[in-house]
Amino acid sequence: MSQASFSKKQSIFNRLLFITTIFPVLCLIILLIYISISQEVSVARLVLLSGCILVLVAIVALVFSKKLSSQIKTVRDAIVDLSNGDLDHTLEAEGTDEIAQITEAINKVALGFKQKTEFTTQIESGNLNAAYTPFSEADLLGHSLLRMKEALVRIKAEDIKRNWAAEGLGMFAGILQTARDLKSLSEDVIKNLVKMLNATQGTVFILHETETPFLEMTACYAYDRRKYINKHIAIGEGLVGQSYLEKRTIYLKKVPDDYVRITSGLGQANPTCVLIVPLIANEVVVGVLELASFNEFEKYRIDFVEKLAQNIAHTLTNYKINENTRNLLDESQKKTEQMRLQEENLKQNQEELQATQEEISRKYNALFSELIDLNYQSKFDQLKAINATKKRNVEYYFDIIRKQILTYANNTTIIEAVKKFKDAFNKLPDLQVEQLNVISENLIRYYKQDFIPKLTENAGVPAQMEKYVPKASKTLLLQDLYIASNEFPTGKKYFLNRAKNNFEYNEVHATYHQEFKRFQESFGYYDIFLIDHETGNMIYSVFKEVDFATSLFTGIYSNTNFGQAVKSAASSNDKNFVKLVDFEAYDPSYGAPASFIACPVYDQETKVGILVFQMPINKINQLLTGDNKWEDDGLGESGETLLIGADFKLRSISRKLIQAPEEYLLELKKKGYTEVLADKIKKTNTSILLEEIKLESIKEALAKKTGTKLEKNDLQEDILTAYAPLDIRDVNWIIISLMSEQEASQKIKRLRDRN
Repeated sequence: MSQASFSKKQSIFNRLLFITTIFPVLCLIILLIYISISQEVSVARLVLLSGCILVLVAIVALVFSKKLSSQIKTVRDAIVDLSNGDLDHTLEAEGTDEIAQITEAINKVALGFKQKTEFTTQIESGNLNAAYTPFSEADLLGHSLLRMKEALVRIKAEDIKRNWAAEGLGMFAGILQTARDLKSLSEDVIKNLVKMLNATQGTVFILHETETPFLEMTACYAYDRRKYINKHIAIGEGLVGQSYLEKRTIYLKKVPDDYVRITSGLGQANPTCVLIVPLIANEVVVGVLELASFNEFEKYRIDFVEKLAQNIAHTLTNYKINENTRNLLDESQKKTEQMRLQEENLKQNQEELQATQEEISRKYNALFSELIDLNYQSKFDQLKAINATKKRNVEYYFDIIRKQILTYANNTTIIEAVKKFKDAFNKLPDLQVEQLNVISENLIRYYKQDFIPKLTENAGVPAQMEKYVPKASKTLLLQDLYIASNEFPTGKKYFLNRAKNNFEYNEVHATYHQEFKRFQESFGYYDIFLIDHETGNMIYSVFKEVDFATSLFTGIYSNTNFGQAVKSAASSNDKNFVKLVDFEAYDPSYGAPASFIACPVYDQETKVGILVFQMPINKINQLLTGDNKWEDDGLGESGETLLIGADFKLRSISRKLIQAPEEYLLELKKKGYTEVLADKIKKTNTSILLEEIKLESIKEALAKKTGTKLEKNDLQEDILTAYAPLDIRDVNWIIISLMSEQEASQKIKRLRDRN
């Protein structure tokens, strides 16, 4: 093997062995051969030759070491750049020795990081179709990124389905409210439902109550009417009659050839799927929906149709109740007119007239007594239907909130935000005594001028400032940056995106604050919080009230309902754990009632923090009041629907406080409420946790009973009520719809007085 071949193919170890061992030995052999050949070798010459050999060996070793050192330095610099995140450093591999192999490995690692970075950037920008191929089965990070992408795709698909269902229910709520009669209601519903589901045809059947009840087709869309002969279906006849009888949904994926055919310009075809859903209100079937399609109905679309069917059924029930009431009134007027004619005829004879008048009076009283009873029953049915609809909407809304907080907690943005906020919070510096004194003075000034006066005004009793001003260094620092020194006024502190100081926390806040703020505003939550599950520290808040940066484990607010929710989420090891806490007066919100819902945040299998929503009181009140349209909901001028807790106190706002606050406050004083409490309701503009209503119907609802009652309120006025318990996890609430008896029977009483 030549010397050139040796230098290219041998490892660094072999080169080093050659320079330090073999080469000196070769030189020594050459020296010995020279001595043996030479007859006379002087000592001086021998020393000179030995020195030359040593110098030669040293020069060769020096050249090799410099080259080796240069290669190692280049590799070291590349590794340092790679550890600092510089992925653009590419090395050129020379030869096949260990240094060249290390160089190739570094280049491969850098390439891998570049590809992963490009993949995550695509995912971050919303491109969930981005492709990435792991280097091997051992590429754990690459496979983890692909699993993350799959999870995001699933979450996005679930969000699309949920939003689709919510928008659909909202659209149909408007259709149900604006329909003029059963015919137009049926036509509008089936037309929009067929279009929304991309179905091919649909039909609405409504129960026709006669001696022999049957289902009558009231609307159809896209049917070939020439072939659709039977518009009346007997109970139990066919799939439609079977669905009515069994009170269950029927879904066929294989439709018989003679079931129904669809005609178009291209000919006739048999649908692939048929969906039949009964319309059930208060356990009573009032009709049936039938839908046909060439495409299969997905499960979430079937669930949507079943939920919509309940709303349609309650609306149909209300229409029928109103129609029966009108018929009763018409019939009573006809009877009254007949009795008038009889009275005219009997005037010819005075004696007969007296007897007839007495008989008429008796019949009048009996008739109106019967009519009042029927009217009560009609109003009770109406209140019961309204209460059932509101109950279902409230329970569905709270179920959506539970699912929403779990979905949001699994969002990668939330997971990263929690980790970064926690890390930045823990890195905040411990301030010197002089700095703490300056910040404390500034914060005390804010508490004294802004927070304490407003809290005292709302609470009705003086608030002690020493109780509320925090002591912890990090709490003082963040409250000064984002509250006391925040240029925006109280109530608008959330407009500050980034504090001026050069702390890592401020950078993290600027990165995520707008995203949280948009979410909070979009869904109407009062506030959104991130909590360190190990310390209880509130590491982020959208609204920035005085609980910001305090510990919910050990701080002043640890014993509040907020603290209870946080501790429950912190102690749970269930990824799907959600805790809702009932309303309590909450000092950081200036004594206003506050309810919270909390769940843990996990990164894979590791708990990293807690996500908390402060419940949206206004959104809940909109559901109960129909967005302040009580009359449109069928509650007239005096009716309302309320949420009430186990303490008999309101969990929603009274109608009169919204419509006629001064009259409402006068009524409270008549009921025995103190001036201080009435003034507190006026200043906070809420009756939640402040007004107490004790009715027998509420006691029965708290005992898990559902029903209606005619009873007296605190002012000894007769009222009609419909009540039911609410099925909302973690709280014991009931829902009650009520109306003044005077308003409920005024039309009949006016008719009686006229006659």
